[in-house]
Amino acid sequence: MKSSKRKISSGESPFGMVSTASKQATDAGVRMLENGGNAIDAAVAAAFCLGVTEPQASGLGGQTMGLIYLNANNRLFALDGSSRAPYGIQPHKTPKIPIKIGIKSTTVPSTPATLGYMLEKYGKLSLAKVLEPSIIAAEEGFVVSPLQSDLISQEAELLRQDPSILKNYFKDQQPIDVGNIIRQPELARCLIRMAQAGWHDFYLGGIGSEIIKDMERRDGLISSTDLSQIPQPVERDVLTNTYRDYEIHTFPPPGAGRVLIQLLNILENFPSDVLNPEEPTGAIIFALAFRMALTDRQRMPIHPDYYLQSVNKLMSDKSYAQELAEQIEQIGNFSFPQYFTPPDTSGETTHLSVSDSEGNSVGLTQSIELVFGSKTMADGLGFFYNNYMSAFVYKNMTHPFYLLPGRRPWSSVAPTLLFHQGKPKYLLGSPGSDRISTSLAQVISRLVDNNMNLASAIAAPRFHSSHSGQLLIEKKRFNPKVLDALFQTGFEIKHRGAYSFYLGCVQGVRLPQSERELFYGVADPRRDGTARGPSIINQE
Repeated sequence: MKSSKRKISSGESPFGMVSTASKQATDAGVRMLENGGNAIDAAVAAAFCLGVTEPQASGLGGQTMGLIYLNANNRLFALDGSSRAPYGIQPHKTPKIPIKIGIKSTTVPSTPATLGYMLEKYGKLSLAKVLEPSIIAAEEGFVVSPLQSDLISQEAELLRQDPSILKNYFKDQQPIDVGNIIRQPELARCLIRMAQAGWHDFYLGGIGSEIIKDMERRDGLISSTDLSQIPQPVERDVLTNTYRDYEIHTFPPPGAGRVLIQLLNILENFPSDVLNPEEPTGAIIFALAFRMALTDRQRMPIHPDYYLQSVNKLMSDKSYAQELAEQIEQIGNFSFPQYFTPPDTSGETTHLSVSDSEGNSVGLTQSIELVFGSKTMADGLGFFYNNYMSAFVYKNMTHPFYLLPGRRPWSSVAPTLLFHQGKPKYLLGSPGSDRISTSLAQVISRLVDNNMNLASAIAAPRFHSSHSGQLLIEKKRFNPKVLDALFQTGFEIKHRGAYSFYLGCVQGVRLPQSERELFYGVADPRRDGTARGPSIINQE
C-alpha cells in the first residue's frame, strides 16, 4: 500500500546551493552567497539561523560537526566540534544511569566556538554580517509548523517547567498552535551581543558570565573553568573509501562514518539490481547489513584521537565486509528462501549542505542531542542547553567514551562527500542519531545502484534496523511482502508514519560535473526544509 506523495523542495542555480531543514536558514545561507560570501560564510549563517528557527534540534547551546572541502587547494577535512564534559565531574561520583534531563545534563556548548573558528579561518564575511539573518529571525519570529507543534506538545510537560520556555513557546500554559509565531527577544539580544563583541564573548565575556550565574543559581555543572577552556574544534582527516566507481569521504570518530563505510562495503558485494529496499530481497540485505554494522560499532568503539594510529580498521576493511555479505546470503537463504534468490557476490539533530560557485562545499551536522536538548533554556539568553551528558558511557571505565572531565561525547554524525571521476558530485548529510548512517546508505545506494535522481533518492521510502534487531519502517510506503520478509528474517517490526521525522532528514546537493550543469539541491520532505541557490552574486 502506497501513501500519497509529499511535496519535495528542490532548487537549481549556477551560483551555488543551500539545503537546510528551515526556509529561513536556507535563505540566510543564500543571502551570504549573493553578498559575495563563500560556502563557509553561507553554512555558518544557516547554522546560526537553524538554532533560531529549528530550536528543537540545534542552537548556541549545542555542538556542530563539519565536513569541509576547499577547492582552491583540493583540501578535504572533518571539523570535530564536539562539546566537552564539565571539568567538575568526579568519576568516583558518576551516577549509575545517564543524566538525560535538566541543567545537569548539559555539556560545555561548542557551537559558537566551532562556527566562529570556521568563519575566522575560512570565511570571507564578518561575524556581524553572518549573524544578521539570525537576529532578524529571533526578533520577528518564525511560524510554528505542524512538526514543531507536535514536538512542543510531545515535550510540553517538561518544557513548561522552565519559565523562559513557557514565556515564548506557550500561551495560557498551552503549546503555541500551528501557524502562530514564536518570537525570541532574549535570543535576539544574545546574538546581537555576539555580533558586537565577537563569539569569544560566549565563553569569556558577558554571555559567559550570564551562563555561569545561571548554572550557579540552578545547580548546573558548567563553571568558569569550563568556559575559559574554550572547546576549540579539531581538524581531522576524513575517512575515505570507495563504492562502485565513486569515492566516499565521510566523518571519522567520534562520528559514525565507519558505520556508513562498512554498510557500503557490504552492499558492494551484491549486484546493483538486487539492492532495492522496496523489494523483499533488497530489504533483507539492507536490514541485516544495518544490524551488523551498528553491532560492530558498539563492539569496537575507539577514541577519536587514537583512531589513525590504531591497527583496528576492521569496520572499513572490504575483505571483512565480504565475509559479512556471505553471512547475509546464508541468513537470507535460511530465513526466507522463497524470496531470497542467492545473488552472485563480488570482490533529533539537524543537517545542512552548502556549495558555492568557487567549488567549495560544507556539510554541517549540529545538535542539542535529544529534542529540545535538556528541556531547559539559558535564563535571559534564549537558547536551549544541550543534554549531551546522556551520550557518554557510564559503567565501563575502559570505554573511550566513558564519562570523564573534559571528554567528548559519542556522536553518530556522518556528513559525506561523494566524488565521481575525480570531481565532487554529491554532498549529503542527515540528523537522526544511529539512523544517520542507515539513511545515507539508502540514499547513496539509490543514487548509484538504482540510478535515481537526488530528489527521488531522498524522498524514497526508508527504514532502519538497530543493532538489537528492532526495525523501524515507514509502513504505508512499503509492500506488505517486504514487511513479511523482514518479520520472518527475525526483525521486530515497529511501524512509523509515512515520511517519518524519526528516520533521518537528508539534505543533499548535486554539484555540476560540467560547465553546462547547474547546482541542484534537495531538502528531505520528512521535515520543514527548503533548498535554494542564489539568483545573482553581488561582489561588494
